[in-house]
Amino acid sequence: MTVVEADRAPSPVATRLGGRFRLDERINVGEHISGTCGASAEAGGLSLWKATDELLGRPVTIYLLPAGRPVPPDLAAAVLAAAKVSDPRLATIYDTDFSADRPYIVSEWATGMNLEDLVLSGLPSPALAAAMIADAADALAVAHQAGRPHLRLTPRSLRWEASTGLKITGLGLDAALCGSRPGEDPVLADTQALARMLYALLTGCWPGEEATALPPAPRYKGRVCTPRQVRAGVPALLDAITYQALRGQAPDAPARPLTPAALAMALRGVRRPSLWLVGPPELPGPELADHEAADGFDSVRRPGPGNPGSHAARRWAERGQALPRESVSRRRARHARARGGLLHHTTLLRSAV
Repeated sequence: MTVVEADRAPSPVATRLGGRFRLDERINVGEHISGTCGASAEAGGLSLWKATDELLGRPVTIYLLPAGRPVPPDLAAAVLAAAKVSDPRLATIYDTDFSADRPYIVSEWATGMNLEDLVLSGLPSPALAAAMIADAADALAVAHQAGRPHLRLTPRSLRWEASTGLKITGLGLDAALCGSRPGEDPVLADTQALARMLYALLTGCWPGEEATALPPAPRYKGRVCTPRQVRAGVPALLDAITYQALRGQAPDAPARPLTPAALAMALRGVRRPSLWLVGPPELPGPELADHEAADGFDSVRRPGPGNPGSHAARRWAERGQALPRESVSRRRARHARARGGLLHHTTLLRSAV
């Protein structure tokens, strides 16, 4: 998260809030909430801070609201609803004080890079991208079940760190601070936003209309190109899931409504990866490469000098030992029977017994 040092000159903002939260560094709102909302919210008096909870000794995020103004009822309701949702992948609301001269909201401090910075620094493998968005969709399914959609998912709402996984920030808060599209289906809006993030992780391009730091996705005859048309190596299954979700269709059944839970279930069908970014690919044997490509298996799990003991490699080696090749005499006899019109429905490979 980008932070800027607080001015060294005396500031009207108290250095401590509630006698407990010490303000350390001011955060650029535009780096936390993407789009025009960041600048407009900051101009309206909102400021974000990295602070320290001196009682518990942990870093927190402080949403410092405009001084001398009543807190909007929809913001108070959004904070209350978000605080009731419990999932480790969703940034937790710790505390609020709306009665102070300078009202504030205390939220969990989310480490790691946001999706924009992650994509610009190097694309993850397709399998890791699927795993990341599957986890995000699972978390939002929990939030939707509790009646609290996000409503403003952007590339800066999702943060990733290899050691701790992902974290979604701004559940309900960003929409209350910045507004959401009127009349929009919240379930469909959140799920299509997840699909746009998945597309960005697969291709490095942004398929939505929002202004981001990522280049816009290429289009053909007005439609966004599929991930496989933009980047080689995207598995066909993942390509279909992403494209259907962008169009608002459930990946497993186009007639079924698209939801975070449906998207998560579809993405679980893609093999789980090791948590690495894409590096120089190893060169596997042709038989194993074809098998893994058909399964959506990524190069980071292929056997090689750095990974000689993958599950797929062992499975193929065991199969080669358990099923010896058919002898030449048996193969010639089978072909002769076929030419003579005899239909033998026998196994072509004998067992190891």
